[in-house]
Amino acid sequence: MGLLIELGSREPALALAGKPLADQAARVEGLLAGGWSADTLMGILAAPLPGRVTHSVAAILGGRLTKVPPVPSCRGTAVKPVAVPRPRRHECAGRDGMCGRPVGGAGEPCSGCR
Repeated sequence: MGLLIELGSREPALALAGKPLADQAARVEGLLAGGWSADTLMGILAAPLPGRVTHSVAAILGGRLTKVPPVPSCRGTAVKPVAVPRPRRHECAGRDGMCGRPVGGAGEPCSGCR
């Protein structure tokens, strides 16, 4: 549970509480008991959230944990966190490029510059 609490303090968007925290903590404890290091699990869990979150944070972390084998492989290779690409951010180029408000796509003006 300590690992998940630390994760939430480092990355507030990944914070869990109550039953979801207890449920995922049980999974983490099982993986730690199976030989996974806390640092490796932290790296797997701390990957950025997808650009559009359609599930609870508990479900996202649970999905990441289910992809981790119960025990590390004998060769010492660990599952490395997968880099999740962040959505590309586009900015309004209005006011001679000084506006900078977020917009949906490249070259689109924001509502204030339309």
